[in-house]
Amino acid sequence: MKIVVTGSGVLGFYVARKFSEEGHDVVVVGEDEDALRRMQDVLDVGAVVGKSSTPSVLLDAGLATADVLVAVAGSDEANIVACLIAETLSTRIVRAARLHDPAYLGATGIIDKSSLSIDLLISPEEEVARTVVALAGTPGASDILEFADGRVKAVGVEVDAGSPMIGKPVTGLSRRPNEKVIVAGVYRGEVVSAPSDDLLVEAGDTLFLVAAHDSVRRAMTRLGKRWARTRRVIISGGGWEGVAIARRLSAAGVRTKIVERDAARCEELTKTLGDTLVLHGDGMDQALLEDEGVARADMFVAALGDETDNVFTALLAKRLGARRVVALVDTPAYVPFASAIGVDIVVSPLLSALSPILQLTRRGGVLAVRTLREELVEGIEFVAATGAGIVGLPLALLHMPHGSLIGAIVRDDEVIIPDSATVIQEGDRVVLFARPALVPRLQRLLAAD
Repeated sequence: MKIVVTGSGVLGFYVARKFSEEGHDVVVVGEDEDALRRMQDVLDVGAVVGKSSTPSVLLDAGLATADVLVAVAGSDEANIVACLIAETLSTRIVRAARLHDPAYLGATGIIDKSSLSIDLLISPEEEVARTVVALAGTPGASDILEFADGRVKAVGVEVDAGSPMIGKPVTGLSRRPNEKVIVAGVYRGEVVSAPSDDLLVEAGDTLFLVAAHDSVRRAMTRLGKRWARTRRVIISGGGWEGVAIARRLSAAGVRTKIVERDAARCEELTKTLGDTLVLHGDGMDQALLEDEGVARADMFVAALGDETDNVFTALLAKRLGARRVVALVDTPAYVPFASAIGVDIVVSPLLSALSPILQLTRRGGVLAVRTLREELVEGIEFVAATGAGIVGLPLALLHMPHGSLIGAIVRDDEVIIPDSATVIQEGDRVVLFARPALVPRLQRLLAAD
């Protein structure tokens, strides 16, 4: 495929890198010539210097013959204009755009995405908010992905020193009668390993469980996790990310406070966040956090806009007694570091935004693409099509490459956690997990001949 990416920032770089690694023809448009040069030094991509909202620049990038436009420049308006220009040049091009301003988003947006000529609207803030709310609803989880409208969950659970599963085979969790759960992988030492009978659970492991929604709690309880409902949350930072998280938490019935440094911003948030208590102050101030009851908080979210500040603030809140702390960290290389030094949950807005973009180049009836932990594992939800290689054979006969796994099947209203004898039928919603490098080899299973 030919893909044009507008925006030479961090997200633009990672989008270009991902598609380039998959063998696509990628051209990046941006105003920062130095950033484009650095990108070309490490990636096999073309580059065009100029504004992404200028027709002549987009024509120079080959937009008229492109299959996909991914508009992730820093300006919402520039991304919208790029999509409008793409629509005038080609009726077949798929257009994706990152938009920050809530005025464009969701049911409350003032403009529908179809009117903006956007096929896929990407909001890092909303993606992060969905993740944080899902984590708030799953006590003890360090990671979570949702598939099939929430009926299937992939949950990362760190094994505590007192867990009753320590020393037992990781596959033991997958063999409970009448429970719909499977261990999809084990994260140990920044490496994900496939489960096997001779791989024993160790303290500090993160087990990635794939389970039906109603089986998650029981599986986590067997790992020794306490299931305590999240009732009180403090958010440090009143930017777009903090506000999106506060809205969703309040809508879920969670008592939420948001701490913001800027007084004018506090006044604005007080008007727009009716169910959230807005406090004027420094979210990194220890005395303020103590006064506001951080020791009684079930969750503390650091969303200050700077990932270093977020890690520091999350660790401070944890030291002061917050039960679970979350830090927003954009740089993928920092994610394992933040986890290693004590942050309970690390959420990457960048990876959250990247995940839905990946489905643009997937063959077959792909419904969603999600990534776990610095892109170590990719989860793909798709509809099994007539003639697809995955249909009609027991899973044992599919000879799927090592490092890939069918985690769940949704058939009508039933969630099936498969075994080697399971046969996928046409129309099933299938959730597949694989190392990203294996995805091109798996395409033959997803798409019809």
